[in-house]
Amino acid sequence: MAPEDFISLRDIAEKAGVSVSAVSLALRNSPKTSLKRRQEIQRIAKKMGYRQDPRVAELMQHLRKSRRNRSRSQMAILVPELSREEVGKHPRIKELITGIRSLAETVGFGVDFIYLSDPGMSCRLARSIIIARGIKGVVVLPFASGIAKLDFDFEGLCVATAGYSIVEPKLHRACPDYFKMMDEMLDMCVAAGHLRIGLVMTKTGGIGFKQFNSSFLYFQSGIPASDRIPMLGSPIRRTWHDEGADPDSIKKWLKKYKPDVVIGTAQVLQTIQSFGISVPKDLGFVSIDVSENPTNAAGANHCYEMVGYEAFKLMLSSVNLNLTGVPEHPRVVLVDSHQQPGFTLLQKPEKTSPKKTATKTRKRKSPTVTKIPVK
Repeated sequence: MAPEDFISLRDIAEKAGVSVSAVSLALRNSPKTSLKRRQEIQRIAKKMGYRQDPRVAELMQHLRKSRRNRSRSQMAILVPELSREEVGKHPRIKELITGIRSLAETVGFGVDFIYLSDPGMSCRLARSIIIARGIKGVVVLPFASGIAKLDFDFEGLCVATAGYSIVEPKLHRACPDYFKMMDEMLDMCVAAGHLRIGLVMTKTGGIGFKQFNSSFLYFQSGIPASDRIPMLGSPIRRTWHDEGADPDSIKKWLKKYKPDVVIGTAQVLQTIQSFGISVPKDLGFVSIDVSENPTNAAGANHCYEMVGYEAFKLMLSSVNLNLTGVPEHPRVVLVDSHQQPGFTLLQKPEKTSPKKTATKTRKRKSPTVTKIPVK
């Protein structure tokens, strides 16, 4: 396909017999030129096939403002579920915000927060606020309680999200690599000498949940059947405060399958300890997410700051390319997690076979036979 000829303002000016500045004013429909001249220049530009470069136009509009009125570019962080107070208590969301703000400030963006949980706020009102503030780039934070749909009109906006929780619309997203994360947690357990590994999943639903399960089931397919412990699932959470861990089902599961180590959330660890089980003396434990207390447990660091950083990069890429709205082919950027050692997982002592004591072999004495003479 042959490239299109680039039509500049100078080309139009020469054709119309006017100055470049007159063409610029006419194409911006400025009242500084007469209506008749504006219409004539616009007609010539259209006939020549002129197309405005949106990025250049946006930049020039920004530069035309007086220095006093000129403000730095803003982006919005859209918080779909948590209140302002709850955000401060949620470690995962806090780390995501830190990552987003880190890169935003580096490249010169200011950050506006839009909370859908604010009284009287709606998706429609939030969109109006974003447009009124001249904001084009939006990063949507995940739902803290699980998967959900977001009924928001992103037309004309450059948007990305973090994590898999927003299932509709399908946006560009940055996510932890959950499949690899579970692989590495299982490797930690095996390296510590444990093969009877149990998984308690209290965070249900979504692609991340499926990736955790897939990795765990694949691992189990390669170990002896006697060491395979069925995964324990829990009811779907209703809010981010409730992870759905059922103490009775966990107690019965532990008693029936007797795992050497359990992989689960911080709430699962607390539940296990409430039974009087000593961790790691009686049972090893690996935390699915060490952003939750105790943060010094053995387990997976999801690197949420880097996830937020990458989500901002996806949004910024769309801004630079002027790609707005819900993407036809959304991209997913996976961020590697880090595994950390911790107090909840100890090396399993190797079984030592009892020493064989040297035994002397004694010959059995034949019974004494008394011969009786036959008369």
